[in-house]
Amino acid sequence: MAKAKQKSLHPNAIHLTVESVPRSVTFYVDKLGFKLRESFPNAQKPVWANVELNGQALQLGELPSLQEARQLGMNHAEIELLKQDARAFARGTSGIGCAYYLQVANVDTLAKKLKTKRVKMLTPPKTQFYGIRDLQLADLDGYRLVFYSPATASDATPDAEG
Repeated sequence: MAKAKQKSLHPNAIHLTVESVPRSVTFYVDKLGFKLRESFPNAQKPVWANVELNGQALQLGELPSLQEARQLGMNHAEIELLKQDARAFARGTSGIGCAYYLQVANVDTLAKKLKTKRVKMLTPPKTQFYGIRDLQLADLDGYRLVFYSPATASDATPDAEG
């Protein structure tokens, strides 16, 4: 008897450490059109959430306190790593050097929706020489999101300054 193919619970995903999971979930769902798929411990006061856009997953999580880490069963090595992460998170701006590419059906349609929702784009839609049309924005914690649609390199938009 053949087994039914089980749907993957998590496609390739990136995890972003954020200051407030509820605040970030609201931004990703209400402003960017993601769907909330899972949250822990509950949807009312999550400290971790999995949101998804067109089958592309993004996990959002807060760093637990030491007490919470112990309650979650973290061992000594995991707690030491948590302490390192907490110090690094407290020292600097989140998101520097991280860009998450998310494919959408039509980046220009998305740009119009973002404008109506008053989401500030870092770059307007532009066709790149390497075959995508993209726009960039930063989320509430400074992470760079690059929304793109496939395009042909021959449609590349020349630089305005070039």
